Formats: sequence, structure tokens, C-alpha cells
Amino acid sequence: MRAVTRLLLSSVLLGSLGLAGCAGTQKQKGAAAVTELELTYDDGKPAERPMLATPELEWLVKFDPSLPAYKPQRLRFLLAQPGTLRFALYRHDEAGRPGALLTTLEKTYDAGHSSSGRDGKWVSEPLPGMETLTGALWLGISVKAADSEAARLWASKNESAQVYQRDSEPGTALQSGRLPVTPMLRLLVTPELPPLSPPSAATKAPAAERAPAPVAASTGK
Repeated sequence: MRAVTRLLLSSVLLGSLGLAGCAGTQKQKGAAAVTELELTYDDGKPAERPMLATPELEWLVKFDPSLPAYKPQRLRFLLAQPGTLRFALYRHDEAGRPGALLTTLEKTYDAGHSSSGRDGKWVSEPLPGMETLTGALWLGISVKAADSEAARLWASKNESAQVYQRDSEPGTALQSGRLPVTPMLRLLVTPELPPLSPPSAATKAPAAERAPAPVAASTGK
């Protein structure tokens, strides 16, 4: 069965990509060291230039690296039309929805960043200062005004179970906002050590502090 999230290996020096194997797969002789994991749901075939929504109805992509801990490093995307894009990263809450806001990135891209969809011109946007995370992560994508002049991303026609549009009614089922396209946007993360858990009460007191019970003195009788 194909994994929902495709993992790609990236070399910082070479910038080359290759498919990641299963855990425990031997590293090929002479291959570059793994420095990043690239997560994506698109099929690699940009086909449409859909209009994006405003922040209230932003597009949402759920990423789950399936790692003990990780740190988001950067975004890669195919820009179909220049303009201002807003990216927002959220924690995954207990209800399975986007939770607390982690960071936002709003930037204007000119025509020089645009791609024809076939030229391989990806925009790489760093995410500085991100903390080490565990579990899933949500990425929101939006524009200031949803009109024909706003920025656009290329999208593939394959439908993903992890791509939605935010509903203005919080109580509406998330699945009702599923989108029929998948944006050509990837999240790159680095594996990290999980945060240390605080010691439990049972392990806080050292063994030396557990003094033995006093022995009764002999009366000599």
C-alpha cells in the first residue's frame, strides 16, 4: 500500500531528490547524507491554476511526518501567478483540526518567481525559528483578496484526503471542505530528538534519601 505522504530525501549541497525507502533500508554506497525529508501529496503533474481563498476560508493541508519529533525547515511551491501569499502553520489539536497558530509568513512574489508548470522553477521559502514538534502539522494557504489578480499556485488534479478548505462554521465536519485538487506545495522537515519528559514524582527522590527504619537499642538484660 502506498504511503499517504511521500517522503523525498534532499541533500543540502546537491539539492537532489530521491524516493525514501522503508525504515531500516541500507543507504546506497556513495549517496549523499539525508538532511531533509520532503512531504507532498501532489502527483508531480501541475495541471490547474485555481484561485486561492482569503484567510477566513484558507486552504488547509495536513502534514504528518510520522517521526518521533521533527522541525519544519522550509516550503517549496510552484507559483502560477505573482502576488502576495500568506502561509500559516498550526498545531494539530485534540479534535483533529488546526489548533494554535505557530507562525505566519506573508510575502509578495513577482513575475520572476512564476513557473510555467513545466520549467521546474520551484520557490524555496525558509521557515526560521520553528520549534521542534511532534505529531501532525497544518499548513494554511491564502491571499489578501480572492480575485483574478491575486497570487495563485499550480495544483495537480489528484484529490488528496489531507487537503481542505476552512469552513466559516467551526462545527461543520472538516471532511465537507475537501478540495478536488492538490496544491504543488511541499513541506521540508528535519528529524529531531523528541523533547525530554519531566521526571515523575517516583523518580525525583534519590535512593540515598530513603533512610532505613531505626533499630531498637539493646537493654543488656
